[in-house]
Amino acid sequence: MIRFIILSFFSSMLFLATAAAAGPEKIETRCCTIESAEGDRTARFLAGQADALVERVSAQLGIEPGGRMRVVIASDRRGFLAVQPENSRVPEWAAGIAWPGQNLIVLLKNAGGDILQTFEHEVCHILLAQAFGPGHSVPRWLEEGLAVMIAGQWSLQRMSTMSMAVLTGRVLPMDALARGFPADAARAEIAYCQSFYFISFLKNRFGEQDFRAFLGAYSRCRDFEQALWKAYYLRWDEIEGMWLDFLKVRFGWLPLLSSTGTLWFCASLLFVWGYIKKKRAAREKLRQWDLEETGTNENTTLQ
Repeated sequence: MIRFIILSFFSSMLFLATAAAAGPEKIETRCCTIESAEGDRTARFLAGQADALVERVSAQLGIEPGGRMRVVIASDRRGFLAVQPENSRVPEWAAGIAWPGQNLIVLLKNAGGDILQTFEHEVCHILLAQAFGPGHSVPRWLEEGLAVMIAGQWSLQRMSTMSMAVLTGRVLPMDALARGFPADAARAEIAYCQSFYFISFLKNRFGEQDFRAFLGAYSRCRDFEQALWKAYYLRWDEIEGMWLDFLKVRFGWLPLLSSTGTLWFCASLLFVWGYIKKKRAAREKLRQWDLEETGTNENTTLQ
């Protein structure tokens, strides 16, 4: 009994010491205050990169940061949810989330992604919200498309989604996406892909400088078509025609059929077909030989 009490006492003391060692820690950088458990290597790693990443996102957007950002790194899902603003809704799949009104970014450790990419993504949300100003929401297609592009969070799966949307006629009207994303998960994924490619289209067709002019005009007037006219001197119906042509060229049947992957796939099919045909011919030849030998043996027996 005494031994049990002593063991319990030392176990409790060890637990308290561990809890004290894992207390909160703040790391100050020029642009951010990073909060985490004490001694968190992820926080220290991010602290060494944070200012450079904020400057990189700022330079690409042409938007100066408006104040210090508070970055909280949670070690698990429970902690991640606990530090969110009251009554907030957080998607189950989220590994990071930005609250521009509070200059707050919350990141989840070990969520299966690159925490630096997630940080850049959320910084993009913060800066765009600052550019549009308090009380004005950033168009969803603009902030998600830019955040994915700047953070380099693209994938072949999303390229495939865009291709299928074009080939099956499920492309969504871009002026509708300026107002919001669909509630349906499958159509929302198409919206994310379109957002990325529409921004890519504008940058490639008209140049980086004109896109920044469009972004600046959009954040000031908050009118999609007016911003397009101010930056590109083109009406939406003119740009929309160019956009749809871009989709056909980029994701239509011709590029699909002429792509390297498709050619390799077809070549592989031809190889397999030729191999199967050769095997069948060999089996047929063996069968003919068997029949001939059987006939020869029968004739010999009859004689």
